[in-house]
Amino acid sequence: MEQQHIDSLLERYLALIDEYSRLREELSKLQAGVYQNIARANFTGERGMRYGQDHYDERMRALRVLDIQLGDDDVPNFSMRSSAPPADEVDGDGEGRKEGENREDSLEGEQPDNATAQGNSVDSNEEKQSPEEQEKDEQEEGKKKTKERSNNPLHWFSILAPAPLRTAQSLSIQAVEQAIPRLISVNAEMEHIEIEIRRARKKRAKAAAAAVVEKEALGMEAVEAR
Repeated sequence: MEQQHIDSLLERYLALIDEYSRLREELSKLQAGVYQNIARANFTGERGMRYGQDHYDERMRALRVLDIQLGDDDVPNFSMRSSAPPADEVDGDGEGRKEGENREDSLEGEQPDNATAQGNSVDSNEEKQSPEEQEKDEQEEGKKKTKERSNNPLHWFSILAPAPLRTAQSLSIQAVEQAIPRLISVNAEMEHIEIEIRRARKKRAKAAAAAVVEKEALGMEAVEAR
């Protein structure tokens, strides 16, 4: 019975070794692709322009964080989840947003007649605006919203980032979200199975030693009976 348990553990361990080797190879290819595409982007970029840490934004925030969950037998399972900072925090408008909310709360307590009068004045001002001015205001508002919601690291270098740099980003995301979490999860499971195999072998050795002792005791009893 113990031998069958050990055999099943060894079979699972060999499968994990195969998956671990495949993931290491996949991660190496992804990393090589990232460096190659960054080199292409630097080669084809403008004179004096290099894509690297010199252009990192000071407001850099992690867009993905590691999530650890315990599975069967308390084996940790690693995965990545999105943790994009809000637009107001990215643009440094957190305090302004709070002040705006407080201001809106204070305005809610005012009389409805004042709100109606303000609404009428706003409508009259909008009617006075020409179509060109309205279109210009809409474009500026759209640009402002785009800027607030934009947290793509590629925009640190320019809005029109080269294609190799975008490819490097996609390969990096694939490595961070898929290859690396699965790789460390497999490694954690392998370590757990190694411990289980050692325990099973010790248990089997103790059982064998106990069987030998019991056999010797039975032999001594048979000799004494003679």
